Amino acid sequence: MNKKRIKQMNTLLLRRLNKRPAAEYFEGRGDFLRALERENYMQRFAPLLSGGRIRCADVLGSCRGELAQLCPNEPRGGWLLCAYDTARRLLFPEKGAETSCGAGAVFLLSVLQVLFDAERELLPFDPMWDFDFSGAAADDGPCAASYAQMLRLWKREYVYEMMRLGLEVTPYRTLEHIAGVHHIAVTMGQALKGTGIPVDLALVSGSSAGHDIGKFGCRPGERVPYLHYYYTDLWFRRRRLTDIGHIAANHSVWDLEPDYLSVESLLLIYADFRVKQTRGAHGEEVTHISSLSEAFDVILAKLDRVDEEKRERYRRVYMRLRDFERFLIARGVDVSLKGGHTPPRREKNASLMTDGEALEVLRLVCVEHNIELMSRLTGPRSFAQLLEQARGETDWRRLRAYLGVIESYSLYLRIPQKVQALAFLYELLMHREGDIRRQSAALMGAIIADFHAGYVKERPADSKTSGGVTDLSQWKLYLDEIIFPDHKLMPQHRSWIGYTLKFAVNSLLLHCRGREERFLNCLLGYCRPDERADASTVFQLLDTFAALPLERCTAAQLDILLRFAETSARARELTVRTAAALLLRRLRGSVQQTARVYAALEKMDCADSLSLALLRGGLLSGETACLPDETISDIFLDNLKTATPWIIKQVNILLLTEHAHAGGAQVLHIAAHLSNLIKVSDRVTVRHSAGAALLELAPLLSVDQRNEIAVELCRGLELGQQEFTKYIPDYLGRFALWLPPEQFDELLSSLDGALCSSSGHIVASALDTVGVLFEDYPAYGARFSEEEGAGRRRAERLLGMLMKGTAGIDAGTRQEAMYLLGRHVFGSLTLDEQTKCRAFRLTVRRILALCTGELVDSLSFYYRAAMLGRLYRFVVEQELQHGGIAFDRPRPIAFFPGTFDPFTLSHKGIVRAIRDSGFEVLLAIDEFSWSKRTQPYRIRREIAAMSVADEFHVHVFPEDFPVNIANPKNLKQLREALPGRPVSIVVGSDVVAHASSYRKPAEPDSIHSFDHVIFRRAGAGGAADYGCIRGRVVELTLPEQLEEISSTRIREAVDANRDISHLIDPVAQEFIYRNSLYLREPQDKPLLRTEELEAVVCPVGDARVGALLRELYSPAGAGNLCRRLQQCGDDMMLLCHGARGTVLGAVSYCCMDPQHLFSRLGSAELAAFVRQNAGGRALLISGLFVPRSAQQDELGQLLLTEALTLALGREYTYALYCPTESAADGWVRELLRLQGFVSVPRDCGHGVLAVDMRRPIILSNNVNTTVKPPLSTAPSVIAAVASAHRRLQGTLTKLQPGSLVLSLSAGMIYHRLLQRITACNGVPEEPTEPRQLGPDICVPYGKLMRGVIVPNTVTKTLRTDKVYEPDLSSYSIEAYPDYSPLEDQVRTIRAFDRPVILVDDMLHDGKRLRRLAPLLRETETPVKKVLVGYLTGMGRDLMEQLGYEAEGVYYLPDIRMRFVESTLYPFIGGDTIRRSERPNGGLQPSVNRILPYAAPEFSPLDPDTAWELSLCCVENARDILLALETEYRRAFARNLTLNRLSEAVILPLCPDKGRCMNYDLSRAASTYLEDDIELLMRMRSAMKEATI
Repeated sequence: MNKKRIKQMNTLLLRRLNKRPAAEYFEGRGDFLRALERENYMQRFAPLLSGGRIRCADVLGSCRGELAQLCPNEPRGGWLLCAYDTARRLLFPEKGAETSCGAGAVFLLSVLQVLFDAERELLPFDPMWDFDFSGAAADDGPCAASYAQMLRLWKREYVYEMMRLGLEVTPYRTLEHIAGVHHIAVTMGQALKGTGIPVDLALVSGSSAGHDIGKFGCRPGERVPYLHYYYTDLWFRRRRLTDIGHIAANHSVWDLEPDYLSVESLLLIYADFRVKQTRGAHGEEVTHISSLSEAFDVILAKLDRVDEEKRERYRRVYMRLRDFERFLIARGVDVSLKGGHTPPRREKNASLMTDGEALEVLRLVCVEHNIELMSRLTGPRSFAQLLEQARGETDWRRLRAYLGVIESYSLYLRIPQKVQALAFLYELLMHREGDIRRQSAALMGAIIADFHAGYVKERPADSKTSGGVTDLSQWKLYLDEIIFPDHKLMPQHRSWIGYTLKFAVNSLLLHCRGREERFLNCLLGYCRPDERADASTVFQLLDTFAALPLERCTAAQLDILLRFAETSARARELTVRTAAALLLRRLRGSVQQTARVYAALEKMDCADSLSLALLRGGLLSGETACLPDETISDIFLDNLKTATPWIIKQVNILLLTEHAHAGGAQVLHIAAHLSNLIKVSDRVTVRHSAGAALLELAPLLSVDQRNEIAVELCRGLELGQQEFTKYIPDYLGRFALWLPPEQFDELLSSLDGALCSSSGHIVASALDTVGVLFEDYPAYGARFSEEEGAGRRRAERLLGMLMKGTAGIDAGTRQEAMYLLGRHVFGSLTLDEQTKCRAFRLTVRRILALCTGELVDSLSFYYRAAMLGRLYRFVVEQELQHGGIAFDRPRPIAFFPGTFDPFTLSHKGIVRAIRDSGFEVLLAIDEFSWSKRTQPYRIRREIAAMSVADEFHVHVFPEDFPVNIANPKNLKQLREALPGRPVSIVVGSDVVAHASSYRKPAEPDSIHSFDHVIFRRAGAGGAADYGCIRGRVVELTLPEQLEEISSTRIREAVDANRDISHLIDPVAQEFIYRNSLYLREPQDKPLLRTEELEAVVCPVGDARVGALLRELYSPAGAGNLCRRLQQCGDDMMLLCHGARGTVLGAVSYCCMDPQHLFSRLGSAELAAFVRQNAGGRALLISGLFVPRSAQQDELGQLLLTEALTLALGREYTYALYCPTESAADGWVRELLRLQGFVSVPRDCGHGVLAVDMRRPIILSNNVNTTVKPPLSTAPSVIAAVASAHRRLQGTLTKLQPGSLVLSLSAGMIYHRLLQRITACNGVPEEPTEPRQLGPDICVPYGKLMRGVIVPNTVTKTLRTDKVYEPDLSSYSIEAYPDYSPLEDQVRTIRAFDRPVILVDDMLHDGKRLRRLAPLLRETETPVKKVLVGYLTGMGRDLMEQLGYEAEGVYYLPDIRMRFVESTLYPFIGGDTIRRSERPNGGLQPSVNRILPYAAPEFSPLDPDTAWELSLCCVENARDILLALETEYRRAFARNLTLNRLSEAVILPLCPDKGRCMNYDLSRAASTYLEDDIELLMRMRSAMKEATI
């Protein structure tokens, strides 16, 4: 220890003694402090810092003199105990009186603090003796500010020093326990946060460091294990650190009993569980870190009064900790604390798991969802945000989900959050939906009842309750708010609020057993006269009292109710008297003074209501009389009147029910009337009363009558409006269970059809009905006897219908299905455990797949979390009660590969037949098809998944596991992925007969070695030859009606907008039509063929040149022109067509070196001008010769492109157009100006044009490749595309005047690439019969050649796309929307086991290839060559870096800008924008980097030029779309709207306008572009004004 450090320590000591609380003791002791400074006091302790742990007793020995100065009389018990007690009093001032030795104690504590800080620097970190706060202090989580304050208090109040003293003055090792817990919790928290789990490290560190601080507050004789929680909470509350204190004070094992805890609580309880203290050989405490199972036994031995119930509770919380530890291990956390953290474990896909494996993973998923959910809810801002989201929700089903979240997790909310929740729920008592009002009121009652819920900690006998918010204060507040709402509210809202009173009261009484009296006393206090109470208030109170559980009331309370009913029975208002009569009816059997009940009834005036008179008469007589037909008719009419008070309608329903039970007539009419009330009544209470009455009447009806009522309710479900149909499912579901099997199955078929409706509310109502049916279905077996297994199959059908909802098209449907699975299946209170287990076995892997899929929106997450919460409770209880869930033996696997484009009912029939044969079917959707043009992989996968969602033992194979059945390595991996389970391959008999994989020689793990399930067509004659298959063969056939289904029929029907539900699953039909799939979609991929255009360089004297010139000029003129060209030494490039080489045109040119300029140009001025601007060699174009025709401009453009790219490839930097005499033509000049040529100065030459070629602007002419046939060949469309291209060329010449604008034809690039690909693969350019494939695979990876076939070459497109963030701040290269991730696509290519030829239109900066190269290396995919349309110098450098051989059709040394024409045109092309929502109509959100959609990315551009370019592009897109719309209307007699744009454009896109703007799919795209042009005009005006 050097002098400098000693001096620093001395300074720290003096600083500490001058701060609170020490400063209070040293006021007036300046001489003492100065003496310490003079002496350099801390020098005397240097020997103690020699390498070992400092003992407090040794420190005391070195400072006794100073302590004697401060306190001459040594305290009783010694200085160490005095310092210890002083520190405890700083934490808990009430712990004993202040001593006279306080100054000495604080001095000793300050010295210890400085010494322990120095010790911490010198000794290695010991997790059982010290705290590492550094990592958590750097965390910026929500508790960072509180944590920083806690660390300051930790120092100021000498907490650590007190713990160290405790090791020497007490027999307890509290420091070791607390430090060990802190070490485990923080270490695990840091590792967990590193894996992406949201962990507030400050909260973890603060709560674990302070979790047992309350032990130092316990007084002698108090039970420390029970009371230290209270004192811990007290310490944090006094210092306003309640956010940390809430976690710290609730760390008992019993705090694990709640289902939902934050990850910070879990980490603390887990760490506290593992750090245990046992007794050593001499009775001393020994602290050690144990494993979870060891800690279980230690704690069990310590628990008081352990009976079987307590043991079971303890096992339950232990299982939660065990699951949490397994979750930590799965996330790569080293729970052994050896620092061996690993990346998170990658779980198998659910389809490849056994049911047991899926259960274990699902438990971990439940833990993760709980952690994520609590992180969203526990923060005050997070919870407030949740409430705000709920406030903004207009859909009652979605709002119900938010209420479900609050209901599920209200137990774990903190007091301020519960207060917030109650205020929000009170607002909902004014909601227009009655069910929302009911649910909100019930939830208010539950929250108030459980206001102080949780594991209730023991309190000291003399503790006083804080005067804060309590359950009783909240109950009084909201009772008054409900009974007497604010007078400023609308009368309707006040009425709605008042009617919810009984739901709040009953819910509170349900949740507060044993505490009812004080809550009821508050309610019954309103029976006293109150000037605020009017008739409606009295009525609401009576209605509430009539619904009370009277058995929970005391005799005194019943007397209050009876007196209130007696008084109300004499009221003038009919509704009040009726409510009083119903209360008296309830009180009849609950009070001893029945005479008072009958007396009140006799005195009641009933003259104004027949219903009330009948009710009173029945009550007085004690008999139920049948009603006359006339009275029944009057009641029917009365119930349908809106003017009839709802309480009277309730009485009427009661009278009708009693009449039916008494054997009265018209039971069917009464039932029909009740079903009608369920559908149309304007009061929710009446609907529910009618529904309950209908269920009572069900046993009294005949089979036909029940069927009639059920059909009527079902029709109301399908045809009614949402506000009516939502009340039907609960009663239809329970009523339908009285139908015999045949009628019941018919009703299920009707519900099946409703599940496929395009209306979301009808689907949701049908799902609700199915949920009720499944939950109550066990009662069906007792009512109807059936053959063995029929009931089980029907139950599976019901469960399958619920699972079908989880794969629904709409998010609302999927959310509703999740809600029902949680509430009516796994969370059901009526279903027996056996039924739940059977449902779980059937659905466990499907649920796991749902919960580990793609990210979902917040509301879907809440639905999912609620379902998983109930499921997790069920799983834990099964393990507790029965040792777990027993699963059936895994089935053998049937691996069914196919493109499934789309998945049809024929495919579904095959799947069912295989499944019923005892197999588990794995549907492997091929990412690749040899010859068919397929929908994107994920589209096909989604259609297949939703088609089999109701089938059990059927799963979709994982997309990241490509299996090529011709590749034995892939097949071996398939077997290894399914250990112990026989795998059969499912194929058609024609595949076995013709596929090349079966004709190959057999080898280990080849297709020949597998068992097979083979389907034969019903009409196929003769025995099939399966001799090549060594495994077992099962042959099946399909019914003929299913064999007739084909994708061709489906495409034809979709084009005609016909129903295809007899061909594919109805839900899939809705999905196809909603997303505009298969419209005008050719089934086969186009075969890439050469255009037979060839550019040939030849001398001017070639005979073909003379023939062409003679076609253009007179024989004499042609001869003279040839001679002049020969004299100048020019070359000629011919554009030839066809095998015979027909010449279509020619361009004459000369390549000039700088030293030969004058000799060729004949003008010194022009030669000097060229030297000044060229900087190198120059190209001279002396003539362009194309016969007049409709294609003259196009052919001239091709010739110029070929000549210019030839010169660029030779690195020429300048080009001139100096026509030979008689070779000049006006159309040529116009064409050259489109290439960027400009006139040279007049003094340099007349009529000469020049262009700078050093950094050309590239324009890819590819719009014609984006339009679908037959529209792409329509003359009007071709003309519109050509005209747009010319306009765009002209606009681009203004970007950099005088620079070359090079237009590259996609057709020419296709032709040249085809030649290079086939040559590289060693195959002919034309298809061969039979097909002979080359050894390589062609992989286009950009926008070129998507979905085409190269002749005699395996062609697999790698679907990549440039995906921008919504704010365009960045982009990434990813898979095109709805295709597999790039990693999976590359794995599929690798499965072909062929050398790869990569193909794209250009290679410059190589962003796509940079993204793909690591994936290709990782999968060891051999890249033979990279072929591109044009290759730049930068691209060539990149290829050398990557080690790839590259070749381009054109070589361009450098480019200035690059434009792909289609990406500039809205709706036709563009780059994708990242959006989470699936777009409607199959239109992907995109961005075109032009105004008004985005700032142009091409620079440098001045505002005017950018605006002109943008206007040109939008107008071009509009004109092309107008041509398409006109041609489409002519061809198909309908309008080309946005929802059918995919019939005209191969990959239709829509300009992204933000998440809140949607397109009207019934409008044409051109109309939107007209609006965008208007916007551009406005921007132009604004730009002009800004300039002025």
